[in-house]
Amino acid sequence: MRFLKIYGIFLKQYIKRLMEYRVDFLIGMFAFIFTQAAGLLFLYIIFQNINALAGFSIDEILLMYAISLLPRGIDHLLFDNLWLLPRTVRQGSMDRYLLRPINTLYQFIIERFQPDAFGEIFLGTALLIVTLGRLDFAITLYNITGLLSIVFVGTFIYTGLKLLTSSTSFWLKNSYPLMQITYNISDYTKYPILIYPKFIRLLMTFIIPFALISYYPALYLLGQMEYLTVMGYLVTVTGVLVFLGLFVWKKGLKHYESTGS
Repeated sequence: MRFLKIYGIFLKQYIKRLMEYRVDFLIGMFAFIFTQAAGLLFLYIIFQNINALAGFSIDEILLMYAISLLPRGIDHLLFDNLWLLPRTVRQGSMDRYLLRPINTLYQFIIERFQPDAFGEIFLGTALLIVTLGRLDFAITLYNITGLLSIVFVGTFIYTGLKLLTSSTSFWLKNSYPLMQITYNISDYTKYPILIYPKFIRLLMTFIIPFALISYYPALYLLGQMEYLTVMGYLVTVTGVLVFLGLFVWKKGLKHYESTGS
């Protein structure tokens, strides 16, 4: 309850700041919609010349695209402040988090949220509803619960990877390029991973496992894979990623040197 109360206080203050720049919020949200819409246009152009990609129709690939946007959007909304960790370390601004009587990582994460992520969440939800309708998806409590649980757990793949890569800034001082490279790999898992070589498929399943939040959940929704199998992989890999992220964060925090040290 104490952590929730603190989160509410931080959220209220951040909303006050956003209300001073309402147009920026709207521009940011629509910018993300248009960026993702460009990717959809690219798919449309491709399927003007082919009927299927790695055996998947355009609706099935759009399903993968839609599922990938939801955990990415939720992570962007709630945990985006991790992108600022390299700058915070370089400037020595981490001092103020260490001096407060609350968990350092928690207060760093909740200091800012990104409402322009609603653009990704809105587009992903709309696209998911349309594609599931076109694919005659059976809307049952079991299927909807399964989908929501996959999206929820999948969110922490993004968060775990960001925490892991951003925490290296305690040694590298600027881990932003590493974060950017890792994050951009998610764009390749909006398509069937069967189009990539075996090494790349293994990389995107177990090392930088964005395929677990797009390709494999889509197989579950299409009736080609069991829910427990997908969740088994997802929970295991996500748990390992989050553990590694927390481990590197704690080790890095001990190596932190304030400005002038």
